Amino acid sequence: MFEDLKARLRQHEGVVPHLYLDMLGLVTCGVGHMIPSPEAIAEIEMVRPDGTAATPEQKTAEWHSVKGLTPAMLPRYYEERTTLRMTSAAVDALQDADVVGFQSALAHLLPGLAQFPEPAQEALLDMAFQLGAGGLMSKFPHLALAAKAQDWQACADQCHRAGIQEWRNTATADLFRRAAEVPNATA
Repeated sequence: MFEDLKARLRQHEGVVPHLYLDMLGLVTCGVGHMIPSPEAIAEIEMVRPDGTAATPEQKTAEWHSVKGLTPAMLPRYYEERTTLRMTSAAVDALQDADVVGFQSALAHLLPGLAQFPEPAQEALLDMAFQLGAGGLMSKFPHLALAAKAQDWQACADQCHRAGIQEWRNTATADLFRRAAEVPNATA
């Protein structure tokens, strides 16, 4: 399911098996998975240095510790200041759950999403992954209207996001352009 998207998200977001602060100062882990509160970390599978499962109290303490650090540093900065880690399997499972969750949220906001060309679905999911499904719809109203009309060229023209790498914007626009090339993929 969306293997190309998951690989692209790993390239765009990175794979960080410990807690860190993103550019906005939000506690994050894995493949760009934001952890909004200390309570939310209870669901994240993490292990201690000896390989045993971290307790909810240890995860909460680590969340608070990281929240007090400087945001937007390189992963190594946070790695040196944390002890809990995610296994590769836990990172994979969390990313899979995130993709399914964003797909479900987008499907409620964009009826017919499952019938959109796959490149368009991937572009929309990439944007939702970074902005949240509601954020995508509210911050990009022209793109949302174009997506509902399945006007993929208009989506390509409207998908530029501030604050991310230009190559990621280009990759997203290219996905919308590929969707426009799919027969019967435009309004």
